[in-house]
This record gives sequence, C-alpha cells and structure tokens, in this order.
Amino acid sequence: MNRYQKLLGTQYISKQEYDQALADAQQANAAVTAAKAAVETARINLAYTKVTSPISGRIGKSNVTEGALVQNGQATALATVQQLDPIYVDVTQSSNDFLRLKQELANGTLKQENGKAKVSLITSDGIKFPQDGTLEFSDVTVDQTTGSITLRAIFPNPDHTLLPGMFVRARLEEGLNPNAILVRNRA
Repeated sequence: MNRYQKLLGTQYISKQEYDQALADAQQANAAVTAAKAAVETARINLAYTKVTSPISGRIGKSNVTEGALVQNGQATALATVQQLDPIYVDVTQSSNDFLRLKQELANGTLKQENGKAKVSLITSDGIKFPQDGTLEFSDVTVDQTTGSITLRAIFPNPDHTLLPGMFVRARLEEGLNPNAILVRNRA
C-alpha cells in the first residue's frame, strides 16, 4: 500500500485505483484473520477428540467399540481408569471395637504413635505385603446392616501387586498398650 500511496501523489494512478487496492488489501487481511481463527477452531475441536483421565493409573477394558458415536455426559463410561499407586484399601471395623478403642485412647490405656495408625496387609495367599500403609480416614456413619464402620488405608504399590477388588487381610495398629505382656504361642 505504501507504493500505491506514493503513486497517488504523483497522479500515476487514480483515486479509484488506490481505493480499490486499499479495499483488496483490507479484504486479504480479513481473510488471513479468518483463516487463523479457523485454524484455532480446528485445534480446539481436535482437542475435544482426545480423551484424558484426571488421574494416573491403568485403564481397564473399553465399554464402547471403536467407531461408535459418543457424546459428552453420556451414561456409559468409555472405560474405567484405576489408580494403582498409591492404592486404597477399605476395611471394616465393628462399631463396638471402634467405641472400645476410642475409650482406651481417651483414658490413656492405649497410646497412638504419630497420630496415624500403621496398617499392614496379608494377601489372600498368606504372604505379607512388603509395604506398610497408613490409615487415612474412618467413615462417619455406621452401616446399619452390618454394624460396622469403613476405614480406608493408603498403601504405596509401586509394583502394582495389589489390584482393585483383591481380598486382603489388614492389621491396624490403632494404638499400643505400653503395659501389655506378650506370651509366646509355644510354651
């Protein structure tokens, strides 16, 4: 446009030719801006085609076949991602045991270390899981059908030995009795 402006002053081009060149330049700039917007829209739409998980873990089997139409907010999940490291272990404790332990901790019969109970696991084949976990929380309601409270422990699981749904036995050290006497099993 700079060259056209210089020519306009020397009468080599008419005002109409200059105005037409200016309109063509502005139209070309608008087309470039529209093309950039279309590229950005395509980039956003492409990002919608990539499904990401909010947690790290392993994905299970797919619930939807390849090529099927899926929509945002549909009732059927595409797949389930399970977090394996760390892994949560839910155990139950009777409400009677809960009340007894709470009373013993309150009156000093039991002492609690570091404020968090240590948890160890025995797998279904009788082998002690090598990593110890910690008690994360105790549910605030009692299951009416079983009279028990759900406790949740968290365990490091770097080798993914534990899988969701596995049966394990847990040993919770919710408190230690400093006056307890230990007697051997065999005399």
